[in-house]
Amino acid sequence: MTEISTANKLIGLANNSYGLKENAADCATEAFTPSLSDDDFKVQVQSVDKATDKVSIADADVVVSAGRGLKGPENWGGMIEELAEVLGAATACSKPVSDMGWRPHGEHVGQTGKPVATNLYIAIGISGAIQHLAGVSSSKVKVVINTDPEAPFFKAADYGVVGDAFEVVPALIEKLKAFKAANA
Repeated sequence: MTEISTANKLIGLANNSYGLKENAADCATEAFTPSLSDDDFKVQVQSVDKATDKVSIADADVVVSAGRGLKGPENWGGMIEELAEVLGAATACSKPVSDMGWRPHGEHVGQTGKPVATNLYIAIGISGAIQHLAGVSSSKVKVVINTDPEAPFFKAADYGVVGDAFEVVPALIEKLKAFKAANA
């Protein structure tokens, strides 16, 4: 049993950080009546994310992420955002992409960006620098689409597609839409 004995107590858990485990053990319930005042409820803002109609990286079960392999910011709207929409996913990017201003910094995933622990992480045109891999290591299933068969991301991936994103992703979108229509 863990006991927190400090004056201030805070417990935080990230999405998908723990799997479900059933435990048939008995437990005891203790009455607890804290004495709180208004001073106990001081708010500290750690970060601010603008609200949009899109799924946020922190709340997403699926993340579609892209890197410099997309060759420019204009290729997100037609491919990455469409794939994310079909999957009900959040969009993300590598550090170089956010540094170049192609995507907002809030979408940067990695050691110096936002870590993700998704059920499915799809990396498109991302080589897989160690900093990026550190930020996605808690994701359950990692899929990589890259033209370079020697890209480091393939070593960390559960599934890999060696191919041109501009051919693979539109074909994937088409197949997913057909599957959804057939199962609607």
